Amino acid sequence: MLVSLLSSQYHRIQAIAEAWIAQGAKAFGVYEQGRPLAYWPSGQRMLPPDLTAAIYQYDTIVGELRLSGIRNEAARQRLQADANLIGYILQLEYELQCMTADLVTSQDQQLALYRLTQAMRDLVTIRETLATVVSEAQRTLKGRAGFAAYVPVNGGDPLVLQSVEHCLSQESIWRLYWQLQVEDRPLLLNEGDNDLRRPPGVRNLLMIPIRVRGMIMACLGIIDRPDRFGTPELKLGRAIAEQASAQIERILLYQEMVEQARLRSEMDLARRVQTDLLPRTLPTVAGLDIYAYSRPALQVGGDFFDFINLPDHPFIFTIGDVSGKGVSAALLMSMTRTALHSKAQFMPSPTPALVMRQSSEDLYNDFTRIGVFATVFVGQYEANQRAITYANAGHAPVIYRPHNGRAELLIADNTALGILPVNHFQNRTLAMEPGDLLIVATDGFSDARNGNDELFGIERLLENVDELAEQSAREIADGLFRAVDQFSIGHPQDDDQTLIVLKGAAL
Repeated sequence: MLVSLLSSQYHRIQAIAEAWIAQGAKAFGVYEQGRPLAYWPSGQRMLPPDLTAAIYQYDTIVGELRLSGIRNEAARQRLQADANLIGYILQLEYELQCMTADLVTSQDQQLALYRLTQAMRDLVTIRETLATVVSEAQRTLKGRAGFAAYVPVNGGDPLVLQSVEHCLSQESIWRLYWQLQVEDRPLLLNEGDNDLRRPPGVRNLLMIPIRVRGMIMACLGIIDRPDRFGTPELKLGRAIAEQASAQIERILLYQEMVEQARLRSEMDLARRVQTDLLPRTLPTVAGLDIYAYSRPALQVGGDFFDFINLPDHPFIFTIGDVSGKGVSAALLMSMTRTALHSKAQFMPSPTPALVMRQSSEDLYNDFTRIGVFATVFVGQYEANQRAITYANAGHAPVIYRPHNGRAELLIADNTALGILPVNHFQNRTLAMEPGDLLIVATDGFSDARNGNDELFGIERLLENVDELAEQSAREIADGLFRAVDQFSIGHPQDDDQTLIVLKGAAL
């Protein structure tokens, strides 16, 4: 460092020497470790010094000034002041060199990160991202090879990439990865450190964790740099890892958005299919005012209703509620509705009990295997008798209100489908004179909750039926939906809500 200073500041040191010569000194010299670097007058043999002064760089002696021909206290103090000045200039030169090196390093790092950002801009897979990161890190950090490992949190297949094939064994890479997980900080292993974690045949290694969503999901490794890995390389490695982390986060968000869009599309399709399974128009039946509607809690649900209204065939209606909600319930709902519909449509002499019994036998094995059940109500209207015959498999609420009486709850007298292998369903009969009212709903009405977690309940449902009984079937249904909605303000719909309203009318 002192030689470099003499080269760059020779004229200043020469001015100091000439000032001493002018004051009567016979010789002035600058020494480093006892070896003369420069002396004046030039060309003359250096005389033994009368005074010396150490040159310090911070707290370290890096050289000395020697003076011959003058020996007094004032000269000694002045010589030390000159040495201190040279030491100060030496420190400034050193700091300037460090600043220059830092600026060059910073510029290189910014350029490397810029190139990395540009390269990753259009990447949409984690494999492509890690391959680009490994390549750029290897080039920037001057490594012989690079590698990356990635373990997705969703249980997907782990991934290992290497810029040079077989630069490290898979076993070594995973051992280092899990060591990184344990220590939760970068691994910096240099030759001569006697660190047993350094794989055989590797001189030095830098391994940086890549954090995504607060977890170490990947790592970046560089091996065999010509020089040791130090703080500058560690800083640059961390900066590259942060870029990789941000890109992986963007890719995961993009993948989640694509998956959500796919699920939304599938749910929309499921909703359209389920809507198409429900009757599109209400049947016209002499002696009945009919209305039905279903409102799922999610996009699709487990409730259904159906009408079979064919010439020379009794009018049959069904309503059911499959346990659960969402797509799984919708699939089972479709199975249940299809079984009931086919039995009611193609039996030569169907009755509610017979339709229910054969459907239960068809569905029992499938329902038992997946652990679900379905409550079902099947009704059949006999116009000439002005009566409804029905069978009820655990379904509630079913409300009957004669035109001259109060609304009452009809209790189910059989278990739900899927509970028992054999059910002995029985037909029950209700009068359906003008003004008589039958409402078959699902428990999404009675189990609706308000913001205080209070149930709507059967009693409120009966009270509302009594209040609405004089209106048309559609107005009664709208009134019940409106009453439940007003009660449930502040609480989301928990369950599917479906009902059929049948009101006796003139023939």
